[in-house]
Amino acid sequence: MADSKCLSTQKPSQDVPEWIIVIGSGAGGPQALSQILPELPVDIPAAVIVVQYMRPGFTRVLANHLQELCRLPVCEPEDGQALLSSKIVVCPSNARLNVARVSFSPIPAYCIHLEDLNDNPELRDSRIDSAMISASEVFGSRTIGVLLTGLGSDGREGMRAIREAGGLTIAQDQATSVVHALPSASIEAGVVQEILPLWSIAERIIETIRGQDNAAAA
Repeated sequence: MADSKCLSTQKPSQDVPEWIIVIGSGAGGPQALSQILPELPVDIPAAVIVVQYMRPGFTRVLANHLQELCRLPVCEPEDGQALLSSKIVVCPSNARLNVARVSFSPIPAYCIHLEDLNDNPELRDSRIDSAMISASEVFGSRTIGVLLTGLGSDGREGMRAIREAGGLTIAQDQATSVVHALPSASIEAGVVQEILPLWSIAERIIETIRGQDNAAAA
């Protein structure tokens, strides 16, 4: 499979994401992502970040696989790359991803920062938290956090930050999870607003974005 690319043919103003969606997953995640991400429409006004726990090198394979399934472009990003609307980025397995705002006027601009974890292995268990917390600091109430099947408790503080910023937090339910520890840790901490079966998650994301955008336009 050829490497997928984050290329844009949109006008600059259309490239600016109005929303951000951060999805964290572990064991069973690739299958779950393969059901959720292809459902997202090509015109969704959001940047999508995926943090999937995998062995080094396999996130590139995952990005290429998702590119074949999704209507949105999918890639493994580079440090300093622009964060764009209607694009999916899969965080490299040996990095922590942070979102930053680099311009405020006349049009906002955002970029991706990658922190190499080869020299900081102690940070490997906070990769979902890092992406979610930074996203909530930049996008506030227009942040959606999703935790899918997996092990561990990463994402708990990230979901807390999103909820406190007024965003939406969603966890996959136990019945459709291969392993429920990852979403369960955040559910037990009281930072998850909605617990949904796998097949309902994409629909809920789209409904939230369209509903709030329509309310703002009215």
